[in-house]
Parts: sequence; C-alpha cells; structure tokens
Amino acid sequence: MERKYISFSKFSKSDFHQAKMKTGSLSLLLFFCFKFSTAIDIINFDMFLFGDKIGVMTVTHELKPDGSEVYSLESNSKAKFLWLNYENYTRYDVVYKEGKLISSVHKDTENGKTKRWSTIKWEGNRYLVDSYKGRSTFAQQPDYSIVTIYFKEIKNVKRIFYEAEADFNELKIGDEPETWEFKSSDGHRNIYRFEKGNIQSMEFHVKIATIKMVRVS
Repeated sequence: MERKYISFSKFSKSDFHQAKMKTGSLSLLLFFCFKFSTAIDIINFDMFLFGDKIGVMTVTHELKPDGSEVYSLESNSKAKFLWLNYENYTRYDVVYKEGKLISSVHKDTENGKTKRWSTIKWEGNRYLVDSYKGRSTFAQQPDYSIVTIYFKEIKNVKRIFYEAEADFNELKIGDEPETWEFKSSDGHRNIYRFEKGNIQSMEFHVKIATIKMVRVS
C-alpha cells in the first residue's frame, strides 16, 4: 500500500508563535507536521476481461485532521465485447466520521452517458438518498461499505453497505481461504480475495462477463 503525507500551509501566526515559544526547532517542525498534515493510503488495481487488460482502478483513504475519513474509488476501462465497444468510468467519494457514514456521492457512466448515480447524506436522525431510482430515506448508520473493504478489517463483518444502490447486503465467507463475497441488489456477484488481511484481487460477475481486478501496488 502506497502512503503519502501532505502538509498544509494554512495556519495562523498565533499557532506559529505558540509553538516557537514552547519548543525548539525540531519540535517546531514536528508540531506543524502533526497539526497540519494528513495521511493518504493508495491502492492500485489493473482490470482484466477475458485475460486482456482493459483499465485501472485506484482506491484511496485519507485521514483528515478533524478525525474524518475520506474514501475515494475511481476506475476507467475500455473494452470490446462481441461487436460492441464499452467505455466505463466509475467514481465514489465517501466520508466517514467516528466509524459512521456521513456522506456518499457515486457516479457510473457508460460510453459517456450516466448509467447510475446516487448521493447520500446524514441529516442527524436519518439518511437522505437522491439517486437514479428516486428519493428515499433510511435510519441505520452504515459502519462498513464497498469503499471501506479495501482498508478495514473484514473478518467479523456480516453486512456491507452498497453506496451505489444505497442498500445493505449480506457478506459471507467464500469457498476459498480469506475470501468473502456478496450478491448486490443489482444482481452482481462480487468476490474479494485477501492475503494476510490485505486485499489482493476481486471478481465482479456482471450480466455479460466477469471482470477481474488484480492489485499492483
């Protein structure tokens, strides 16, 4: 897993003088590194269809100074199946805080046209959902979802939240060691394979084919 640290330059003069008076030069540097930095974990995958590479996917996890966790998933792929050309782009932007979902934005386009989309937002006592299926609400707070599966422990998880459809699905142990799978409400079978707790590959069984993803970094 690739990890990057980004430093922020926006801080007040009072912060600077306070740190300067109370610490030495090394401590001063550490003060600003910890107060105005954020860690980003990045995982990259190659996508395959019938053994041919058709695209890439990148998943990131960012821990913000305020304690919130920002997850993003972005995939790009191009493939020719039979006599048809397919070009797909998918994006998730999801925010968690204190282990609970705060907001989610999802968009899925095929050949330049939006195929699916959803926005989910916590409003204090319920979630408001606006999606390609219409508007709805639900009250249960998700603590594990599609985007968190790449970075959080999975062993004791029984249900997974699917941001794209704004619903919950049963997560079960697969037929192979360190393998988990679920069937989403859109009819797809999704398989995730791990090694020593770290995700290594996935299989997404869609209507016309099986898309495989292999971790490269």
